[in-house]
Amino acid sequence: MTKGCYSVGKREDIYEYIIGRKEELAEEWLERSAGGGAESVFHAGDKGKLHLQHDKLIEAVSRIFVESNNEFKVHIDEWSGSVAADWVKSGVTMHETISQFRVIRTDYWNSVKNYILSEKQEFSIEDAFYWSNLVNDAFDFIMENFARHFEEAHKNILSSQQQMITELSSPVIPVKRGIGILPLVGDIDTYRARIILETGLEQAAKQKLDMLFIDLSAVPIVDTMVAHQLFQLIDALRLIGVEAILSGIRPEIAQTAVQLGIEFRGIKTQATLMNALELYS
Repeated sequence: MTKGCYSVGKREDIYEYIIGRKEELAEEWLERSAGGGAESVFHAGDKGKLHLQHDKLIEAVSRIFVESNNEFKVHIDEWSGSVAADWVKSGVTMHETISQFRVIRTDYWNSVKNYILSEKQEFSIEDAFYWSNLVNDAFDFIMENFARHFEEAHKNILSSQQQMITELSSPVIPVKRGIGILPLVGDIDTYRARIILETGLEQAAKQKLDMLFIDLSAVPIVDTMVAHQLFQLIDALRLIGVEAILSGIRPEIAQTAVQLGIEFRGIKTQATLMNALELYS
């Protein structure tokens, strides 16, 4: 995207021509996008917001004619960061994104081509190739940059959702004043074990518990990692004045624990949660 020998005046002329048509380009894009089917996010989306996003894109990409590559890339990066996050939240897929960029690229190049054909001063084939390469290189960068921001936004949302699900799967349930239950369900990996430690300690303190029953009856396996995290949680609870009682350690889990050398000495255990509640609460 070098400026080459093409005059600043001519670059400014084409910039003004494209900017002057941005409203028309946005309307054409929205009309075409709405025809993508009722299931399309662009069909039912906020037309005003989409119109503004398209305007900002046209303004940003058109800067290739009047600014340096670095300045152009800064504007594109800012646009991509905000719009990618919005589209991910709205449920736009990467397939739809690529499809929309293809449409916008075609419309944009047609505008550049119309400018070339409408100029009184003749353009050579070399001129046409130059402008074509300039526009295509710009859109290649835009799509690559947008894809990076799109992936980052998608990962952030998935991470937030995963954390929420994990936290909700490890709730401390109050049963009466000063007593709560932490029922653990399903496999416990390193990430979830850390969340259980953090949220279990936080919720126990928040609920001002004196005793917490940790039920393992729905946990399929307790390995050294899980046991280590449980021991850490029990020790941390003890430091804030909360006594922890384990329940629901099934025979096969107990056998595995013995084989792995996992010792529950010093920790109160009961076969079932019901037994633990009857004995200690």
